[in-house]
Amino acid sequence: MGNSSSICAERNAIRNFDENGTPVYPTANNSQSPSNGQITPLHTHHNHGKEREHGYYKTTIPVGSSLSGSTNNGESSNGCSHCQTRTADVHLSPTNNNNNHNKNAHTQLTESQSCGCSSRVCKNHTTTTTTTLEYELSNFAKLTTRITTQSSAEVATSTDTGTDRDTSSNPNTHTDQGDIATVSDLPKGLPLSSRHHWNQLQRSLHALHHQQQQQQQQLRSYSSDSRTNLEDNMSNPVTNLDKYAQRDRLGIWGTGDNEVVGSISGFARLFDKRYSKGLAFTHEERQQLGIHGLLPYVVREANEQVEHCRALLDRLDQDLDKYMYLINLSERHERLFYKVLSSDIGHMMPLVYTPTVGLACQRYSLIYQSAKGMFISIKDKGHIYDVLKNWPETDIRAIVVTDGERILGLGDLGANGMGIPVGKLSLYTALAGIKPSQCLPITLDVGTNTETLLEDPLYIGLRERRVTGAVYDEFVDEFMHACVRRFGQNCLIQFEDFANANAFKLLSKYRDSFCTFNDDIQGTASVAVAGLLASLKIKKTQLSDNTLLFLGAGEAALGIANLCLMAMKAEGLSEEEAKTRIWMVDSRGVIVRDRPKGGLTEHKLHFAQLHEPIDTLAEAVRKVRPNVLIGAAAQGGAFNQEILELMADINETPIIFALSNPTSKAECTAEEAYTHTKGRCIFASGSPFAPVTYNNKKYYPGQGNNSYIFPGVALGVLCAGMLTIPEEVFLVAAERLAEIVSKDDLAKGSLYPPLNSIVSCSVAIAEKIVEYAYKNGLATIRPEPANKLAFIKAQMYDLDYQRSVPATYKM
Repeated sequence: MGNSSSICAERNAIRNFDENGTPVYPTANNSQSPSNGQITPLHTHHNHGKEREHGYYKTTIPVGSSLSGSTNNGESSNGCSHCQTRTADVHLSPTNNNNNHNKNAHTQLTESQSCGCSSRVCKNHTTTTTTTLEYELSNFAKLTTRITTQSSAEVATSTDTGTDRDTSSNPNTHTDQGDIATVSDLPKGLPLSSRHHWNQLQRSLHALHHQQQQQQQQLRSYSSDSRTNLEDNMSNPVTNLDKYAQRDRLGIWGTGDNEVVGSISGFARLFDKRYSKGLAFTHEERQQLGIHGLLPYVVREANEQVEHCRALLDRLDQDLDKYMYLINLSERHERLFYKVLSSDIGHMMPLVYTPTVGLACQRYSLIYQSAKGMFISIKDKGHIYDVLKNWPETDIRAIVVTDGERILGLGDLGANGMGIPVGKLSLYTALAGIKPSQCLPITLDVGTNTETLLEDPLYIGLRERRVTGAVYDEFVDEFMHACVRRFGQNCLIQFEDFANANAFKLLSKYRDSFCTFNDDIQGTASVAVAGLLASLKIKKTQLSDNTLLFLGAGEAALGIANLCLMAMKAEGLSEEEAKTRIWMVDSRGVIVRDRPKGGLTEHKLHFAQLHEPIDTLAEAVRKVRPNVLIGAAAQGGAFNQEILELMADINETPIIFALSNPTSKAECTAEEAYTHTKGRCIFASGSPFAPVTYNNKKYYPGQGNNSYIFPGVALGVLCAGMLTIPEEVFLVAAERLAEIVSKDDLAKGSLYPPLNSIVSCSVAIAEKIVEYAYKNGLATIRPEPANKLAFIKAQMYDLDYQRSVPATYKM
């Protein structure tokens, strides 16, 4: 598929005429190309009633006809004294596809005043025609060319040859008009020009088109050795147009059921992970598909296959081995993989995501066996769109992307961070029903600063120091625009595990113009606030009645703080009043204004307090006296016995959130929290912990996992066709999740619904987000669904096996 923004088709200057005789030029609106908004120069159509001559469509225009469009009239006298001729600049608008546009704008191009002779045959007469062609591309750029032609009467009345025109095929053709080109269905009006002029017009158009193509080709050629040349090209206005060029896919999608039954062979259904049923193929299907004999005789039901997989998993002792088995299953038998995950979400989710995925990322180069997702390196800068075109699926609706610089709490893992996008998108499907073929995990490989990886002979990534600064920013910017150009404006792009500075910068830069969010900042914030809102049901207070103390001031902590600020303002506090209830501790102590130790970034200053410096967490607990203690600093054991006992002394029911991942980085365990607060705390964690028994009471600690939020958010955003994702979406999601928590859950000590109900939670959150999108004018799917819940469920991935052969019916 071409991606030219040409002003006309390369071999067809005028493709068609509308019912009023107005030339219709190829544009993003009237193109019949397979992709919306994409002009394909060599994409030809059957044009009945037109002849071909030397590779061009032979088009004739009658005397007395006119071209519709805007005209600038300017008079000039030419030729003999017997006649006067008025010439006009005629503006042709190729982007006009409205048949009624400028219907009354037919203007005399050549008007002769009576002199006793016809201006067409007066030998002393000279006709001057100035034609201004104005082209408006689909990206709203305008190009203009002016063509001036002159001819004497002899040229205008030269005799047409039989090879130029076959008048017998059209009884309405004016056979007495010499070389004047005619089209019978054009309205009567004024003469355009002779065939001589028309051929000159065509040659000029193609010359202009060829020149523009050469300029664009030169501007697209990036210099791999000279950054100066690249920056010069990126500053050129025409190159900037390329960034917003016509896209392969615009906006609204169908159901995503793109399977063409007849194009899939029996072998493909047996060996392709997307269609495979394994031993679930019936004997009839095996015979009809031509795969009979390639499978053992037995036919198994889907639930029997799941039990078999569970039995194999139970034989493995190490979680990493179980992770590898499940990933390999997803590459062999996709639908069965998701059936296994869905069979016991609470047990399976930790195996494909946290905490096991952290270990998998640390050893990703060692366990790497087959290609999964896309790796786009800094060496691809300038060609990212071409790399994206290599992905075999074009209907991509959700992308999870990382640069591997801050994987969980494990630091810079470079290309080994691919385990995170892969795991996230597995949960997109398992927990929210987003079709796996519509998901794309991507790692942006810009190098790594971890020495052990650079020295590891098995490392799969780029063995260079991490690229930073302007080159990095340009690389990410090119990636974002390439994704939109390839997959559409409402393709969801989720940032994952970027370093703090880049995470905040990229979110701030793209959140208002792309369908994007950062799960580390916004997803973590939403699930944490949901837990806080649920905990307040026990304490019977509002969020604004509490003082919050954060350990950590990174992406997660600042994201939670910002969403808490929004929630407090919704409860009636002013922004300044809400900020006084939010305290943060980083590696240099409590964040206060004019802190002697410094280290105050723009995002931290937003929550800086007017207070004397406080150096330690324990001192902060004593002086601030918080009701809520939230850990998001990946400092394992930071909530020690002293701090937990202090929280219990200050509060009758302290709220303790140890949100860091993986388990080794958790600020405290569930057992430590319940023990040191004498069973009085409300506890939640980022990693799963087993139930704890204290004083003969059993507590079931809730896991504040982002998986409660991001799948439902993604499902709602995609179903509504949202083009951007405001911050309010995450507060809506948090409030809806808190509403789902039952009294029984709270009585057991859990602030979140059971993990086995997480699919229902995702659907409920998606429904709320779709309602929010339509209410606030953010949805692009029309018409608005009357039953939004049914509409959402209809879009979701079906875990049941589909028919492998077409259904038959009586004729």
